[in-house]
Amino acid sequence: MPGSYVYSVTTAKITLSASTTKSLILLAPGTPGLRLTEVGVSFDGSTAAQGVQIDLYRVATLGSPTGSSTTPAKLTDENLPSPSASALTALTAEPTSVTILRSWMVAPFGGLFGMQEVLDREVGAASSGARLGLRYTTASGVTPGGVAYMSFAE
Repeated sequence: MPGSYVYSVTTAKITLSASTTKSLILLAPGTPGLRLTEVGVSFDGSTAAQGVQIDLYRVATLGSPTGSSTTPAKLTDENLPSPSASALTALTAEPTSVTILRSWMVAPFGGLFGMQEVLDREVGAASSGARLGLRYTTASGVTPGGVAYMSFAE
């Protein structure tokens, strides 16, 4: 059961590819698992365009996802123990299949989305191989830059 230590994973600026579905962050819980506390994305598009779909998902079949290994940062206190969770950002190979938990449409022109989870109703992942991810889907011709984060408790 996750506790009250809070960590965050952020991406570097990523230029989104048009007509693409791609993961921004993939969290792999350690022991005792994790509970998502907040997610956010923002875009720097310079003109109005079709929205970017953002999906929060749980991995159904892992496969062999790859990306940049990222160590979660200690969010609430620099004296926290090191997190047991690990993360990939800017994935270059996706999980085999996912279950979409939530989706949002975000404007690429000045688009900003942030959501804090409701206490005791947070999306969670057990330590038994579950993963939580955040991905985007763009329309043809939509290529803004973007950044994203996921904060979690363990």
